[in-house]
Amino acid sequence: MTTASPPAERLPVYACAETHLKAAQLFDGWPREGRVLELAAGSGAFAQRLAQLGFSVEACDLYPEQFRAPGIPVKFADLSETLPYDDASFDILSCLEGVEHLEDQFAFVRECWRILRPGGRLLFSTPNILGLASRWRYFWTGFFPLATRPMNEQQRAPVHDHIHLITYYELRYILRTTGFTIEQVTTDRIRKYGLLHGWAYPLVRLATRLALRQEPDAVQRRANEEIARHMLSPALLFGRTLMVVAGKPA
Repeated sequence: MTTASPPAERLPVYACAETHLKAAQLFDGWPREGRVLELAAGSGAFAQRLAQLGFSVEACDLYPEQFRAPGIPVKFADLSETLPYDDASFDILSCLEGVEHLEDQFAFVRECWRILRPGGRLLFSTPNILGLASRWRYFWTGFFPLATRPMNEQQRAPVHDHIHLITYYELRYILRTTGFTIEQVTTDRIRKYGLLHGWAYPLVRLATRLALRQEPDAVQRRANEEIARHMLSPALLFGRTLMVVAGKPA
């Protein structure tokens, strides 16, 4: 384990600044107890913000030499591999704009489950590709925002592109089948461009409801009601970023 060297006055923010702001607002409502781990921490801008909020923060990244938040321990960690922490080590995990870069999202979520204590929670953020503006772009081009052209096939590992953009219901499936409960689904901001597609809402609502009703399993049909509420919420229809808070049952 290494400790970061003194930073510049303003650390680079590799996620959207509004994502950091919304994530900090979520954290601000949680108890300042136990250990917090910031995964894929980058320069340490968000880890530093959590420390300023009074949390006991640690960090890990593929390039820990870029981490510059003072006084916060940082480790090397490849999120595609076993994380360098013991079982049930942390009370809160945060991974902002990281999961879409991973080859095996199932394995990563299982690692999060392993190192999270019972009763703990995690926060993920990732580009919201279920937004109406994203769907419209995909209809015309076959590409989503933030992945607007084919990835460079000449690039070798480690890959930093958005290789696995993920929908809410896919991320939810990974979390739920690992054992997590879904506590909150939100966004960092509403996209004005997305609101221009609000005319499609009645059709999207009808089509979504009809699709979910095809589920033959009665228990899953009840789960689909919650999925529909989330998918048809303003946060997912018009939000820029998908933000999901999940809990590990005590």
